[in-house]
Formats: sequence, structure tokens, C-alpha cells
Amino acid sequence: MILKYVCPDYRVKSLFDISAKWLKRNGYTKIVVDIDNTLLPRDKNLVGPRAMTWIRQLHQMGINVALISNNGGDRIKGITRQTGLGTIMRAAKPLPMAYKQITKAMGGGKILFVGDQLLTDVLGAKVAGHPVVFVESLGGKEHFITRCTRKLEKFFLGRLHSNNMMPKERVIMKIALLQLEVLEKNKEANVAHGLQLAAEAAKKT
Repeated sequence: MILKYVCPDYRVKSLFDISAKWLKRNGYTKIVVDIDNTLLPRDKNLVGPRAMTWIRQLHQMGINVALISNNGGDRIKGITRQTGLGTIMRAAKPLPMAYKQITKAMGGGKILFVGDQLLTDVLGAKVAGHPVVFVESLGGKEHFITRCTRKLEKFFLGRLHSNNMMPKERVIMKIALLQLEVLEKNKEANVAHGLQLAAEAAKKT
């Protein structure tokens, strides 16, 4: 039945609803995140501070994070440099080649994939035998081919819902992420204050 290959294992509103605590509790220590309209909008080049905080939080909890994209070029290379993460570019999802490549690179085992498209992210992961989280698109400008597949995606979403196959949307612990953001801001404020005190002390000498 084709529906089982486009049916995600989990569904959340945002990438940031996935916490390190939840991942650990469910046995996930490796996660692969789609870039466009999952990590950041397709028409943006800079990874936002919230996404960077989320990545740091996962690393601090021992979660191995990688990126995957059907796109390539300077923009994706720039995002790879910003995040410091391993990235599979021009992945040709949902074809299996990139999934085999990234599974080997991450040492195999239980890997969770995350993406915003049923017919690339979800389908590719399911065919490759990996669990997958379906997130809402960030709504950035999409490629012509994606706009076409979105129409077909609506059909499958309707079928999944009518057959009661679509998992319920989960809101997975945001508290730790928010706490980390506060700590980062406090750290920056303390550094700035320290620099100011040092400058004042230098003037007096």
C-alpha cells in the first residue's frame, strides 16, 4: 500500500519542537535535517540564531546532527559552513543513494530524518527504512517542481487523514531550548560587561 511510504512516524509544527531530551528518550542519537523550508526558508541564506541554538543544544546532549538537501551550490555550501555540519548536497530525494551515503557516513544504526515534504523527505526516508518526522514548511519561495509536487502532496495528506494514518501533531518540550537561549543571551551580556569594565580599568592606569 503506497500510503505507508508517505506516512510519517511523527508530526510536529516546527523543527524546534524536537528536543534533545525527547530524542534521547526515544533512542535517537543521530538526526538528519532537510535544509530548505525545514531548517530555514529556501529564499534565505543565513541560519537564524534559534536554529543555531537548537543545533548546539543537540550537540551538547550527544546528538549527532547532519543536513541533507536536493539543492547545492554556494548557498548550501554557505549554510554548511555556518552550521559546521556534515551535509549531503544534491541528494536527489527520494532516491536511495543519498540515504545509503549518509547512513554509512554516520556509522549506521538508528537515524531519524526530518523534512517538510511528503514526496521527497518522508517517502525517501521510509523507502530507505528510516523513521521520519514531518514538519510544517517554513513557507519560503519554492522551486517550480516543488510547487507541482505540493499539489500531489495535498492528495496524499487527504488520504492519510481520511484513513486515520496521520500521526497526531506533537509539541515536544521547548523549555530546554528557551532556557538555553536565555543562558546564551546572559553569557553575551556578561562578556560585554566584562569588556566594559576592562576598558574603564585601562583608562585609569
